[in-house]
Amino acid sequence: MNKKTKVFIPILVVVIVLLVVGLFLNSFVEKKAISLLNEQLPELKFEDLEVRVFKNEAELTKIDLNRGEVNIQSELLKVSGLNYWKFLTKKDIDLNHIEINDPKVVYQAKSSGKKSLTKTNSASKSSSNSEKLTKKISVKEIVLNHAKFTLLDSTSAEKIRVKNFDFQLFALKIDSSSVSKKIPFHFKDFALKADSVFLKVDERHVMNVAAIEIHEKKSSLKGLKLGSIYSKSEFQEHTPIEKDRYNLLVDSIAIEHQDFGFKSDSLKYRASRFSIHHADFEIYRDKTQPDDNTVKPMYSEMLRKLPFLLKIDTLNVDNARIVYEERIKAGRSSGKVIFAKVQGEISNLTNFSDSTEFPTTRIIAEADFMDQAALQLNWAFKVNNPSDWFSVSGNMGTLSAQNMNTFLTPGMNVKAKGDITSMIFNFSGNRNVATGGLNIAYKDFKIEVLKNDGTEKSGFLTTIANIFVKHNGESGENVNKGLEIERDKTKSFWNYLWSCIKKGALKTFT
Repeated sequence: MNKKTKVFIPILVVVIVLLVVGLFLNSFVEKKAISLLNEQLPELKFEDLEVRVFKNEAELTKIDLNRGEVNIQSELLKVSGLNYWKFLTKKDIDLNHIEINDPKVVYQAKSSGKKSLTKTNSASKSSSNSEKLTKKISVKEIVLNHAKFTLLDSTSAEKIRVKNFDFQLFALKIDSSSVSKKIPFHFKDFALKADSVFLKVDERHVMNVAAIEIHEKKSSLKGLKLGSIYSKSEFQEHTPIEKDRYNLLVDSIAIEHQDFGFKSDSLKYRASRFSIHHADFEIYRDKTQPDDNTVKPMYSEMLRKLPFLLKIDTLNVDNARIVYEERIKAGRSSGKVIFAKVQGEISNLTNFSDSTEFPTTRIIAEADFMDQAALQLNWAFKVNNPSDWFSVSGNMGTLSAQNMNTFLTPGMNVKAKGDITSMIFNFSGNRNVATGGLNIAYKDFKIEVLKNDGTEKSGFLTTIANIFVKHNGESGENVNKGLEIERDKTKSFWNYLWSCIKKGALKTFT
């Protein structure tokens, strides 16, 4: 036997022994892992589990997990970095990495009757699982690549669809104490990137977002589009009463220093800054349809009654455009109000306080009203005030009658000539009544009353109207002081503010 043979034989024996031990260990760990998965996650189905002990990795193929209302399917799941000692001695799962490629996640809501039963069963299962879960699960990183998500209602119609997203979760820990909490696990950080997001807002509107990026402390959205699935002429056929039709485009939204959590039993969300860049918001309402006579809450009440806790320190709106269009009479063009180049800031947008003093919510905004008049608005209210107290003041620069006619003619059947050179207003009140005053300066102001067709002037009515209208003047600081305006509770806050300004203006001109 030569020297080469003497060296080769021991090496071959070692390799064979290692292979045999490896095969034995692979088989042993596979059986242990399958047993543990069946015990801890009986809803998980898979075709095959392959363990490679020396590489410290494993793969699950053709996964199908049904748990409650959620179904997850994936061709391949990879795990690596298993702590064998913890697994073999304590059955604890301690992993470095879990990777799921091309998973499809579907959540289907049950009907109301079945849902309560499902919730009861889920609750009992959760309670049962928390009692059974005596082992610990920890994973340094979980990765989902090229995932898809769909949320269906009880009729299998899509409510949310995410065409593609990547997700990472870091330092996941689950134990017997965590599973009994609102969030049944602990983690250090997460990252989500998604594109082509679809959301059904209601029966008449849908929203699409081109891209979303969410981290634990900050988030961003790009290319947001909210619009109706019906045209203006079709919209009202799909609601028995008048409703607003929305069309909103937003270039981007940025959120800074956000935090998710719970306070007592309520979900809590807070952020230091919420910035909306380059928004275009169009609202259309057909007033020829039956009125919606339900009571409209004030904004303070809406925030107060949110089903979760909200706190945004500062919300900024940068370079927005808002158009409100109203069809008032059949066969007439609709009236239109435009706010261009809107810049605004809302501070203390919240429905809870961490201190004894509840903060005042304040809105400061400026815009070009009807693309012409510089308009400034200062508005404040307290969410915790049960009477819905508010204070609103502002001023407006020169506005020509030609620009006013786009909403005066369709709504009031009149045309105006001349200019409003300035307006200052200041009102305060609650959900029932407001008081305050308004100061207007104007020149060469005249009124033309139109015939019913809205195209020709009625000479007689125009003559009568201009007898009572002052053509030049300034109302003065005290002329409108102490006005009292009762709120129509079936209308919005903006109708309330418009009623205050309209009453002051009519008193000034006549």
